Amino acid sequence: MTTLICAAAAAALVVSAQTGTIEHLGQPCRAKNILASCLVTDRSDGRERLVITNMNEHSGCELIFIDFENDKAEVYRAPAGAGSWALMEVPGDRLVVGTFYDGAFMVFDLKKKEFVKVSKFPGESYIWNLAMGKDGRVYGGTYGGGKLGALDLNTYEVEDCGAPAPPNLYLRYVSALPGGRILCSFIQEKPITLIYDPVTKKFENVPKSIEGVTMGTSWNGLFLAGSSVYEGKTLERIDPPFPVPSAEEGKWSFDLRLTTNDAIFFRQGNTLYRWAKGDKDLSKLVSIDTRSGSYAAYTSKGWLVGLRGQDYFVVKPGDIDLKLRPIPAESGPRLTHFLRVDAKNRIWGGPTFGQTLFRLDPNTKEVINTGCVCDAGGEVYDVAFFDGKVYAVAYAGGDIVEYDPEKPWDQWNNVNPRVIADVGDRGYIRPIGGVRLGPDGKLYSGWMAKYGTYGGAIAITDPKTGETEVIENPLGEQAVSDVVTDGKFAYLGTSLSGNGLPNKKGEFPKFGIIDLSTKKPVFEKVFENVSQVRALAYDPISKRVALSVGGRIMLFDTKIRGFAKLGEETPALSCYSIGTLGDGKLYYGSENSVVALDITTGKAEQIAEAPSKVTNVAVGPDGTVYFSSDVDVWAIRKRN
Repeated sequence: MTTLICAAAAAALVVSAQTGTIEHLGQPCRAKNILASCLVTDRSDGRERLVITNMNEHSGCELIFIDFENDKAEVYRAPAGAGSWALMEVPGDRLVVGTFYDGAFMVFDLKKKEFVKVSKFPGESYIWNLAMGKDGRVYGGTYGGGKLGALDLNTYEVEDCGAPAPPNLYLRYVSALPGGRILCSFIQEKPITLIYDPVTKKFENVPKSIEGVTMGTSWNGLFLAGSSVYEGKTLERIDPPFPVPSAEEGKWSFDLRLTTNDAIFFRQGNTLYRWAKGDKDLSKLVSIDTRSGSYAAYTSKGWLVGLRGQDYFVVKPGDIDLKLRPIPAESGPRLTHFLRVDAKNRIWGGPTFGQTLFRLDPNTKEVINTGCVCDAGGEVYDVAFFDGKVYAVAYAGGDIVEYDPEKPWDQWNNVNPRVIADVGDRGYIRPIGGVRLGPDGKLYSGWMAKYGTYGGAIAITDPKTGETEVIENPLGEQAVSDVVTDGKFAYLGTSLSGNGLPNKKGEFPKFGIIDLSTKKPVFEKVFENVSQVRALAYDPISKRVALSVGGRIMLFDTKIRGFAKLGEETPALSCYSIGTLGDGKLYYGSENSVVALDITTGKAEQIAEAPSKVTNVAVGPDGTVYFSSDVDVWAIRKRN
C-alpha cells in the first residue's frame, strides 16, 4: 500500500468553470496491471532482468525491467497500446510486444533500450499472445475479428492470415507446434481449434488426438499440453520419455511458461518440479501456495521469480514462503473506473483492471493506493459503505469484498480486506450494475453472466454475515446493468451485452421492478433501439427512480408506476458513477459538463464545466460534488 501527496494536487490548482469553480485534487489512481512477462539478459551488464508489461490507458503501455537482484527497475513508455498480453524475445536482440486496444505489434531493441517499430494490425483491437512460425515470422491471435496475424521480423510488415472460425471474435491462444505450424484456439460462440501452416498459408482441422487441446509448448520435437505428450509430426499421444510426478500425489500439468528446450517444469498443486536432460529423476524446486501469484521465470542461478498483483517475489532454493516486494517503479496515472465518497468525506475509486482501490482526502490531498483486494485478477467495479467499512464488488471472480480502512492491511490471510461472498461459482462474474446499500442495511449488486453466456443476476448480501441471495435472470437472460431499492422493491435496468459475446440479438433491454418478498417481477418496460437501461437512483422524497435509457434521462414514478414528463433538453448521461444523497438531487456527467437534476421537478442545470469528458461523479455527505475527468479528480467548491 502506498501513500503520496500528488504534486499537482498540492498546488491546489483552481479553474473557473462556466457556472462554478472547480479545484484540482490530483491524479490519484496509480495501480499496475501486469499481463505479460519474460526473462531477458541485459545487454549492457550480462545480468538477468524480468521484463513485464504494465497497462496504462492514459499514458500508454509500459515495459518495466525489474532488476530482481537489487530490487530496482527501469520503465520504458511504449509508443502504442494501452497494455499488452503478449511479450516474446526474438532473434536480433529484440522483444516483440502485442498491444491492446489498438492491435499493434511493437518491437523493442534490447541493445538500444528503445522501441524501434510499431506495426498495426488494421481493424483489430487485441493481440493476445505470440508464437514463432517455421517461416521465422511472429504470429499473434486477435480480438475483434478473431484473426491470425503474422509479423515479418525483416520488414515489420503484418499479414492478415484470416478469420477462419466465425462468429468467434477471439483467437485467444496461439502455440508453436514442432515443425513450426501454429495451433490456433478460437473461443466464445463456437469454440474450435485449428492448425495454420505458414508454408501453404491455410488452416486445417486438428487430428482427433489433440481435439480439446487449446494451448501447449514445443520441446525437442515433442508437443506438451496439460499432462500429455504428443509426437511432433503426427501429434499422436505418446508416453512421456522422461520422468513425471507421481499420480498418487494428485493431478499435475506442464508449466508452459517456464518450460524451455533445456528443461521441463511440472506443477502439482503447490509443488513445482524441474527435469533437464541428463537428470535421472525430477528435482523438487518448491512447494509454496502463491495465492493467485505465478512463477514468471527460472533464472540461471536457480531462482524463481514471480508476480502477484502489485508485487513480485524471488524464491531461492530452500525458501518455504513468499516474501512479496512492491514492484519498484511508479507507473503513470490511471483512469478511475468509479468514484464514491464515504461518511468521512474521503473519495474512493479504482482502476480499470488492477483489482485495487485508492483513497483520496480532498482536504489534505493525501492519496493511498492499496494492494489487490482479492486473489482473483480483474478489477473493482464499485464500492458501497456500511458501518465504517468499504464493500467492493469485483470482476472476474465474482467477489464481494469487505475492507476496514482503519485496521491493518492483511489481504494475504484474507483478514483485511477479505472476501465475504462470491457469485462467481454461480456463474456471475462481472458486476456492471455496481453495488448500493439498501435501506434494510443489505448490499444490492448487479451482475453479468460468465464468458460465453448471456444473462445476469441481482445479489443481495448481508454485510454482517456475508450471506448472499442471488436472483438469477430477474428480467430474462440479460445482464443487470444497475439496481436500486426502496427496501420493498428492487428497481433495475438490463443490458444486451455479454462477456466475450456480441450484443444479444432479437431482444431489447428492460427496466423492471422486482418484489423482494417473492423475488418475482411485478413491472417490466422494454426499450427499443438502445442496448442498455440503467436504474441510476431511487429518490425517497419523490418516490421516483431516475433512469438512463441509452443515455437519455427518464424519471419513473413508483407511486403510479408510470413515467413522469421530462424536458427534451435534459442533458444526456455519459458517465459511469453518479452522485446522490437521497435529497432529491442527482448529479451526473454529460460530456464535459457536470449536471444537477432535481428528481422532483425534473429541472436540470449545469453546475460545472470540466476540461475534458466527465467519466464519474460523486457527492460527499457535506454536499460537495466531485468528478473525474481523464486521470484527474476535481471538486466543485463554489456554485453560482
